[in-house]
Amino acid sequence: MKIVCTGPECSGKSTLSKAISKRFQKAWVREMARPYLDLRNNEYDKNSLFEIARLQLWEEKTMLLTNNGIVCDTDLLTLIIWSREKYGYCDPWMMDHWENSHVDIYFLCKPDMPWVFDPQRTHPNDRERLFLEHQNLLDTFKKPYYIIEGELHKRLDKVNIVLNG
Repeated sequence: MKIVCTGPECSGKSTLSKAISKRFQKAWVREMARPYLDLRNNEYDKNSLFEIARLQLWEEKTMLLTNNGIVCDTDLLTLIIWSREKYGYCDPWMMDHWENSHVDIYFLCKPDMPWVFDPQRTHPNDRERLFLEHQNLLDTFKKPYYIIEGELHKRLDKVNIVLNG
C-alpha cells in the first residue's frame, strides 16, 4: 500500500504522514527535497528538481521493497507544481512518472493552520491557490484523494475512516 500526503507548504504533510505511519505501522518516506536543499544551502535550479524527483522515486521504491506499505511525505506532484511555479515548465519525464505511478490514496492537506517560517518555504500568501492547483491535478488525472483539514486528531480520525472503511 502506498499513501501520499500532499498539499502546499506548511499544510501539515509531515506531521500527518508521520502520524499515519505510526498508527498504521507503515514505513515513512521523507520528502527528499529537504535533505537535498539542506546540503546545498537552499540553492537550486530546474535541473535540481529533476534530481530531487529521482531521489524521491528511489526512496519510495527502496522503502516499498522492505516494508508492507509506505506513507509518503509528498511525492512528484509537489515537484511538478514547484517546477511550474518557479520555471513555468515541468520536465515531461517527471510528469510521466507521476501520471503513471500507483498511489492507493492521496490525503490532500488543507492549509488551515498558521504559516510557520522555514528557509525552504517561499509562498506564505499563496497556500490556498497552491492547494487548488494540487486538487486540480489530482482531479484531472483521476487520482484517488480525500481532503484533510482541521487539527491533527480530526485529520487522523478522517484518515482512520478512509483506511478502515
